[in-house]
Amino acid sequence: MMGPKKLSQLGEPNYERWRNISKGAIRMSTEELGVLVKVFPQYALWLVSGQIVPEIMQLRPEYNEAHLEPSEHDGGRG
Repeated sequence: MMGPKKLSQLGEPNYERWRNISKGAIRMSTEELGVLVKVFPQYALWLVSGQIVPEIMQLRPEYNEAHLEPSEHDGGRG
């Protein structure tokens, strides 16, 4: 899991903004969404639309954990 401190280091938004987003105090902007898409490209479609397409590895975190084989979790090294 990536917290507010790490996310604030990856993009323009500051730590306080990420912390408020994580607490649900404010809504995420497209700027923060862009940071998340860069960090988690496999969740890009889900982040912007709520949809997944497993055939092209556009997933959501819960689907990823429940449906991928162990060797897919570690890049085939398992």
